[in-house]
Amino acid sequence: MLNALKPYHLGFSGLALGHHHYDFDIGSKFFDCFEESEIHAGKVKVDLDLEKQKKMLVLHFDIHGAVEVVCDRCAYEYMQPIAGKEEVYIKFGPEYIEEDDDVLVLPQGSHEVDISQMLYDFIHLMVPYHRLHLPDENGNPECNKENLEILERLAPKENQIDPRWEVLNRLKTD
Repeated sequence: MLNALKPYHLGFSGLALGHHHYDFDIGSKFFDCFEESEIHAGKVKVDLDLEKQKKMLVLHFDIHGAVEVVCDRCAYEYMQPIAGKEEVYIKFGPEYIEEDDDVLVLPQGSHEVDISQMLYDFIHLMVPYHRLHLPDENGNPECNKENLEILERLAPKENQIDPRWEVLNRLKTD
């Protein structure tokens, strides 16, 4: 499993100052490396611009594609489009520290940075909190009709009030 994450270990010690471009195609092999992942399939393209400066690195991520998630309405899997840009600043210091969401301190003398956890986090944060099938051309959600029918049958029905208690309920509101 860890070999699947090896391409996401970027060596920077031999790079010249300036911009360096990397492309990554992320799919199920990547997500399978993280056992707590809610995403297990997808096709995500990552364009990374690594800017090497004298005292720091700046990583510019452009992430776009689609991931398979479960619909909150019908509990059926669907492909959710995602897209976004992220930036991470990498400085060097005495020890590894995550100063902020977008600032990372690597130990002095480091020669590579592992971006796999960053990519995992960015992709998961791009998935909407409320996950619903996308609407079709008529504006109707493309939910699984069979699942919706089953859920509707299993949903609790509105309680019918016993007519003997109805009189007492009216007394409460008067």
